[in-house]
Amino acid sequence: MKNILCSGNVSVDIKAYSAEVDDTEAYREGSIELVPGGVGRGMAINLKHLGLNTFIHSVVGKDIFGEYLRSGLEEEGVNTSLLGESPERKTALFSVLASRGKAATCVYSTQVLKEIVFDEKVKKTIEENNISAVAMDSNLSEETLEGFYSYKKAHPDLFIFQNATAPDIAKKTMKYAPLIDLFGCNEYEAAAILGVDSVLPDLETADKFQALGYKNFIITFGEQGVMVRIGNETWNEPPYTPSQIVDTIGAGDAFASGFLMGFLEGDPVKLCIHYGLACAKETLLTRQTVSNKLSKDFLTKYQVK
Repeated sequence: MKNILCSGNVSVDIKAYSAEVDDTEAYREGSIELVPGGVGRGMAINLKHLGLNTFIHSVVGKDIFGEYLRSGLEEEGVNTSLLGESPERKTALFSVLASRGKAATCVYSTQVLKEIVFDEKVKKTIEENNISAVAMDSNLSEETLEGFYSYKKAHPDLFIFQNATAPDIAKKTMKYAPLIDLFGCNEYEAAAILGVDSVLPDLETADKFQALGYKNFIITFGEQGVMVRIGNETWNEPPYTPSQIVDTIGAGDAFASGFLMGFLEGDPVKLCIHYGLACAKETLLTRQTVSNKLSKDFLTKYQVK
């Protein structure tokens, strides 16, 4: 069983939705839910469900949200020895407001993530636990990213999965592209990286990405499916579309988790894509950012409907 460190955002997501048309931007009835979220948390729990030993590397506030996230991770069996607690800053929050007829808007408060550091404790955890892979999101500070990639230079066998995370921070790790073993992003993040308005799931996009130094990468395209480039080969696959989409948040991270699990095991790329698409579909069927259905056994028996 492989050991993996997931470094990045652990947050609480506040999801608000109103079925009423938003014409006046005034008060209106709807639903509000608080669910645990964050790329780092989602990857850690998904990969734990899929049979890996996972360690979370992040920081939460000394507040009720921090306790909520810590206890949830521990209940899932994720190692929290590198989950720090800030004495001053509050736990990261991510709010999404959606209403019928309007695009969703997002506001986030993630100052606490500046306190995630790459230090001797992290190095010791990697070495003492034989951690063979690290999954990072781009919420990490420049100094922390530099620490991880300097360590990667000295330990080339350490596998690095880098998540673009969001269009506004997708370029943060471009300078480390040659050191990244697998890169994951969506079409909007890909467009931001390439400096264009939009991208298509075609060879031109794949070639442009590879020209930047990314050897292996995943780009998700929503209803158009996914494009995967591994070395000199490219795959395009349609999505496994559920009969009803409950919530899209977490689906991209779920795809990355399923693909990464298979990739680390040395499975054929086509099978890795199948794992990823199955994970994404199941996550689209829940309001949570992680589906409790996921397991390695579940994926190996998964039939496309």
